[in-house]
Amino acid sequence: MTEDGVALRPLPASSVWWVLGGLLGVAAVVTAVLLLVFGDGTESDKVRLEAIRLAGTIVLGTGGGAALFVALRRQRTTELDLVHKLAEAKTTQHDAEQRRVTELYTAAVEQLGHDRAAVRLGALYALQRLGQDYPEQRRPIVNVWCAYLRMSFRDPATDGLDEQGSLEWRQEREVRVTLQRLLREHVHSGPYREKPASPRFWGDELDIDLTGATLHELDLDACRIHPSTTFTHATFAGNSRFGSATFAGDAWFAEATFAGHAWFNGTVFTRSAWFGEATFTSEASFAQATVSGASSFIKATFSGSAYFDDTTFIDTAVFEEAVFTGVAWFRNATFTKVATFAMATFTGPVLFRDTTFENGIALHSARARCDHKHQWPAGWSCELVSAAREGMPAGADPDMSWGRLQPVPA
Repeated sequence: MTEDGVALRPLPASSVWWVLGGLLGVAAVVTAVLLLVFGDGTESDKVRLEAIRLAGTIVLGTGGGAALFVALRRQRTTELDLVHKLAEAKTTQHDAEQRRVTELYTAAVEQLGHDRAAVRLGALYALQRLGQDYPEQRRPIVNVWCAYLRMSFRDPATDGLDEQGSLEWRQEREVRVTLQRLLREHVHSGPYREKPASPRFWGDELDIDLTGATLHELDLDACRIHPSTTFTHATFAGNSRFGSATFAGDAWFAEATFAGHAWFNGTVFTRSAWFGEATFTSEASFAQATVSGASSFIKATFSGSAYFDDTTFIDTAVFEEAVFTGVAWFRNATFTKVATFAMATFTGPVLFRDTTFENGIALHSARARCDHKHQWPAGWSCELVSAAREGMPAGADPDMSWGRLQPVPA
């Protein structure tokens, strides 16, 4: 039954035999006629029969060729149809896979906002697996990770958290520390000091924007810091480790706050280092660091000891208006270009022992306490003269003896 309601009956088997018999009958009649007409056996009859046979052979051959052409066309059509179906299937599979990736990404991102820390940790590892399998997803995944670290984070020291709040804070801290390790594994694992990149490195085309992020016990020792990393206005809770690290791009730490020790021992800054208005509340150690580009510590505050022993500044080093509350050590440091400490404040002892200034140092209007034994740059004769009361640092103890550095002839 067709869609139009017309009944269709199958072709009976007997009809095939009737058609075959009819064809055989026609062939027999044609053969008989030919024999009657050209059957005398004369030479002319033989020639005519041969011509008829040749014509029949040509007709049959032409028909066979036509049939072969039709078969080839049919085969070509079948192949094209198969290719089209395979392309459609591939497109359908690709679309289905993309939908699946999008669903996995969306589900993982949604789980990052879950109340339970275990679910948030699972979401981080789900995104990690997704980034490993699908490289085109790595940029949005890293952007989400960085955005998570930029989100506000409660401070148990100032927010007065109860026991439950403290527990949730510790769990959230574990989530963030895990996220920092994932960034180290996939972002800061590029080619490092003549060593090839890690197989899990996700490439330099990413953006690591940690502006205003809160980072806990950040450990990037012996890492290649991604060239697009930004730590501007970031808060480093606990100790921060950048020992023997290499900054592949500019080092952006402007207005950053280091709440614990900051270790930059053996660090290599291949380009500019920006620490303008940064705050170091504890020890800051840059021993044996190498700064290839310009370094800026304008208005930086070192609340603890600041160690720049054996540090090499290949480009201009600017410490204008920097505040050194603890010991400021620049022993064996090398400044290949001008070093500027104008208007800097030294509350603790200052040691420039064996420091090399290849293009001079600017210390004008710098202030220091007179009750410490300082060692100013070799080859300089600096006279510590009494500072006027209005020239004292803000909040300084008025009973302390302060002086203003002024270069005098040797």
